[in-house]
Amino acid sequence: MSEIVFVRHAQASLFEADYDQLSDLGKAQAGLLGQYLASHSIALDEIYIGPRRRHRQTVEAMIQIAPELACPVVELPQFDEHQVDRLATDYIDQLTSTFPRVHKLHQEFRTASQAPERQRTFASLFEAVAELWLAGRVEQADVESWSNFVLRVNDGVDSIVRRPGRGRRVLVLTSAGTITAALLRALSCPDKVALGLGWRIWNCSLTRFAFSTGRFSLDQFNTMPHISDHSLWTYR
Repeated sequence: MSEIVFVRHAQASLFEADYDQLSDLGKAQAGLLGQYLASHSIALDEIYIGPRRRHRQTVEAMIQIAPELACPVVELPQFDEHQVDRLATDYIDQLTSTFPRVHKLHQEFRTASQAPERQRTFASLFEAVAELWLAGRVEQADVESWSNFVLRVNDGVDSIVRRPGRGRRVLVLTSAGTITAALLRALSCPDKVALGLGWRIWNCSLTRFAFSTGRFSLDQFNTMPHISDHSLWTYR
């Protein structure tokens, strides 16, 4: 059997002008992951990343702390995040005028002033929009559908598992939505169940899948063995 370890990127810069970069805490999270992998002599045969800066920066912060982890890093666009963020920003006026619940959640987010409240209300808004997107109740020509997103991620997974070799240890550095699609592949659960699991994925957490010809199975979900201090655990 071979193994794919999916890692959600470390904390990015929510509510900053440029979200797609690691926060200082995110850099620390990634460094702790690198330290853990190196101290446990976990060698990586292959590293794949999504196309976002936060994906690459997480790998770079890992390898800066643990250079022995270095191996060729391959960027795969199939491991990009979904585009629910665009629905929740570019098309929010349309959604608030169509869906009363989205309107209510958007108002709560707009009036939130303290950081914890802003994070909580944003998460509620984002999850509500994602559920509508998954159900096919919001469609925009320039925003990828849920079904196409899942197909894309599966194409990326296929490109890895079909490569020859046994006992491979592969690391994929990506986003929570991509890991959600991988969970759906392994568990064959309802889409909404997979989406719900995705909301629980910590920044910089490990989700492990075992694979061989015709098999792709979940071994561990959302583990954080590298960060013992729970105050450093973040969702966003």
